[in-house]
Amino acid sequence: MEFLPLATFFVAFISSILSGIAGGGGGFIMAPYWLIAGLTPAQGAATGAFMALGMGSGSLVAFRGTDYLTKHNKLVKFLLVMTLLTSLVGPFFLRMVSVEVFKPILALITLASLPFLFIKIPRLEAARKHHIVSLVALVLLSLASSFITSSAFSILTSVILLQIFRTSVLEATAIRRVTGIIQSAVIFIVLVSLGNFVWQHALAGITGGTLGSYLGTKFALKKGERFAKYALAIGAIIGVVALF
Repeated sequence: MEFLPLATFFVAFISSILSGIAGGGGGFIMAPYWLIAGLTPAQGAATGAFMALGMGSGSLVAFRGTDYLTKHNKLVKFLLVMTLLTSLVGPFFLRMVSVEVFKPILALITLASLPFLFIKIPRLEAARKHHIVSLVALVLLSLASSFITSSAFSILTSVILLQIFRTSVLEATAIRRVTGIIQSAVIFIVLVSLGNFVWQHALAGITGGTLGSYLGTKFALKKGERFAKYALAIGAIIGVVALF
């Protein structure tokens, strides 16, 4: 048992590098790992949320000095408030919902969304009704992601940000990292208050997650937007295979 926290560090480090490069996807590695390590789903969610704080922080440090967040200040502020509210509610559904039911649905929706990473629909962002529908969709995705651990939500959120709000992939990633820190912090506090926390794995996970996410994000920034787009798509495909 003594080697497990060390194994957690290395698994978290590798998965966070991949998540930093692809803008998501680390959850597909960590979710089954927590079960292999002997944690319950609730313990895995709490420990994973703590690790995600490090992942988000490491990634945002890598984004420091860039303008990927400053272009969409109003959108970021709305998403921060929305994430805070949905994260307070979501964790209480954790024991009430069977995640297995959602796996094939998430996989199919993710596959259907992939082409829209590369194709922009003309003038879609101009209509106010599209903005309203998209904001509602973002609220629902945020709520679902607060109690269902799946990187599929990263892809779906990115598609909405790209198509409606005309962000780049790297801008979408930066925005999701900011909201992800808020979500992870709230979920962690809620789940820990319910008695779900394994501190050895949590410390190993947040250390590996911070370092890995920073390195992965720096690599993606160096390679540029085109690389980030294909990396996100490849991560999504891997995630679909994992869901099935």
